[in-house]
Amino acid sequence: MRDKAQKRHNTEGGDTIADYIRAGTTLPAYLPYPRFLLKMEISQTAKLLYALLLDRSTLSQKNGWQDGEGRIFIVYPVAEIAEMLDKGCTAIKGALKELDAAGLLERERRGFSAPNRLYVKVPPVPVVRFSDQLMAGKATLIQSEKRPYDGRKTDPMMVGKPTPNKTNINNLIENQTMRASGEPPTAYGRYENIFLSKDEYDELQAEYPDRLERLIEEMSHYLAASGKAYQNYAAALHRWAANDKKGAVKQGIPDYTCMEGESL
Repeated sequence: MRDKAQKRHNTEGGDTIADYIRAGTTLPAYLPYPRFLLKMEISQTAKLLYALLLDRSTLSQKNGWQDGEGRIFIVYPVAEIAEMLDKGCTAIKGALKELDAAGLLERERRGFSAPNRLYVKVPPVPVVRFSDQLMAGKATLIQSEKRPYDGRKTDPMMVGKPTPNKTNINNLIENQTMRASGEPPTAYGRYENIFLSKDEYDELQAEYPDRLERLIEEMSHYLAASGKAYQNYAAALHRWAANDKKGAVKQGIPDYTCMEGESL
């Protein structure tokens, strides 16, 4: 008969080190780790540092630490960060520079003997669109609000008559909103803020095989830096490609193509 006894890892004194998670298990304290960090081309130390700073930012929110413009800031000496992450101060300074370069952190010097302020930044939440399956009338463009940190859900603002099956805006962001064909779009770009269906991507790839990835990355950086979003990313990429081609002509790049039988 199969032994159904549950395995436990104990110390020499018999105390339990770890146990299975159950419905009523209280989770240990943990850091918020945003999903967009998984695809970012920064070091693991920088990613872990961002999660730590984001956690401290939520504490500053609760304590009301904000400047005259309403921006939340934290004060966190490098030596304390290094001790918390078990890293050297040099590694922490390098990670801070990475976050600066990525646009996820801004440091403000406060003068002699005054601690610097750290402003942690978050990428903008993308604009999403209800599909025809979710709306009884015409699909309506919706600008989602920033996700709250306390677990409260943001109700979507809808124009028109919705179906009885209401969909929360946070669920739409997580699932990236099903298209009318039933196919969910995929997030592209460094900041995962460009949404294309497989058919849209394949069409763009066939039309711009040598520069699609570059256009996607350029657009991703632009949207992350400006906080803007497009209603139709495929159409926007076509427009970017057209402008990119015009720019090449303006730079005076000669056209060496010729018809069969002609000679240059």
